[in-house]
Amino acid sequence: MSATESFVTEASYPADYTEPAVVALTDGEATPAKEVIEAPAGRRNGIKIPKQLPGAEAAPLKLPPLDRSQSTEDRRSVLRTVFPELQIPEDHNGDQNPQLPEVTLGELQSWALASSPVIRTAAAKVERARGVAVQAGLYPNPTVGYEGDSLGTARTMGYNGVTLTQEFVTAGKLSLAQSAAMMEMQAARQELVKARIALASDVRRGFFKVVIAQERARLNRALAQLAGEAYEAHIDLVAGGEVAPYEALQLRVFAQRVHNDILRADNDLQASWRQLAATLGVPDMAQHRIIGSIEQPIPEVNYDAALSFLLTRHSDLAAASSRVSGAGFELAYQEAVPIPNITVYGALQHDDTTPLNDIAANIQVSLPVPLFNKNEGNISAAYADVVKANQTWFQTRNELVATLAEAYNRYTTSRSIAASYRDGILKDQVNAYRGASDHFRAAGVASDFAEVVVAQQSLSAAISEYLQSLQDQWLATVDLAEVLQVDDFYAMESQVGSATYKADANAPAAEGPQPTAPFPAEQLEVPAVEN
Repeated sequence: MSATESFVTEASYPADYTEPAVVALTDGEATPAKEVIEAPAGRRNGIKIPKQLPGAEAAPLKLPPLDRSQSTEDRRSVLRTVFPELQIPEDHNGDQNPQLPEVTLGELQSWALASSPVIRTAAAKVERARGVAVQAGLYPNPTVGYEGDSLGTARTMGYNGVTLTQEFVTAGKLSLAQSAAMMEMQAARQELVKARIALASDVRRGFFKVVIAQERARLNRALAQLAGEAYEAHIDLVAGGEVAPYEALQLRVFAQRVHNDILRADNDLQASWRQLAATLGVPDMAQHRIIGSIEQPIPEVNYDAALSFLLTRHSDLAAASSRVSGAGFELAYQEAVPIPNITVYGALQHDDTTPLNDIAANIQVSLPVPLFNKNEGNISAAYADVVKANQTWFQTRNELVATLAEAYNRYTTSRSIAASYRDGILKDQVNAYRGASDHFRAAGVASDFAEVVVAQQSLSAAISEYLQSLQDQWLATVDLAEVLQVDDFYAMESQVGSATYKADANAPAAEGPQPTAPFPAEQLEVPAVEN
């Protein structure tokens, strides 16, 4: 009896088998199975599976006796009851489904801008600030009234007429107040820009999550196909009496786990699309097929150029600068408040005390005297606001630089890791699995089957890690684009270019800004984010 026949015969019976049995061999002799599977001296006959473990209720594996007179195909057909065929789940919602409508990143962002309540809220804040600025510059209304004097004098109607009172604002206080409010409107405008970029970034994140989910579902199906082929090949080896049946069982377990990964990936794809639809502001939108590839090159951005681009373009710095100017206008306004406004009062009255029917005119000019209240408290508070606004600009700059450093670190790290998987790890792991499988099939029992299992599991883990590295890479790139506030994601490399920045060139003066004119009205339109 050969070693292979003894090995297969032993593996064809459960470990706790004790009754004698006869196994037919090719030389016509009969050997009791108990003698074949008897454990060597000093070794336990088998392990007992605790009943508490899930799956312990499974019946021991029992195969029909090996009949060498049958063809390999016939024996394989008999074994099919023990090793059923595995079917890869159909792809109903993946990127290969032609029935799903297609959509690009640019189209998704256009839908988001048209539907998102976030943009409408930010736009409403701009309009509110605009209304406050308009109101701040309006001149006081005149006061018109009736006035009767000396009523009842000599039993007459006295003096009756109309009055007009008008306050005249001095020292350009209305212009200063409106300019301060205009700066707040400009800050609100920059907040709208930031809201649009943030929405575009959320859409980009959702877009790449869907793309990654589509790719994960596709690659899991490829893994399932590979695992199924290895499983079927081992069934052939079991049918030919070349390997133990538990090896095919181990591969079936692995294939079934990959099938579970397919189910998880399909559900993740649906969940990712629903999250993206919610971000668009249309949560009931039917699923579309995303047009995009995670394998395409990501934009290459130099850190120094990115820093220069950030410090010359970011809306947070622009908003902080507007608030610095606004604080300057407010300070100038508070300094002008002690300069009194002039109030003019005039009246035209009919003299009803005599039969002459004369018309009498009264006029009065008044103004407050800043004797006790020179607005010192408000001036001091306004100056403190100027200092605060200046320091807020520097704080905003420092926070943006720190955010850029963190985002750029993840961007460069994830790029390098993804490239290492794509260009080296995956190729080596595929060859390692191919070599382990070929070596096992060539060497038979002389080779360790565990090497095949480990190699297959390592390949699956490497592909999963590769997908995670791609997801990290694209999400880090989206985060970098959000920090830089680029309008076109795919054109980020050309937009950032080789921007240069002179340190603190845009920083406001430490002693407080000089009041400047409001921005022209044509600058109030917010540029749209493309993709």
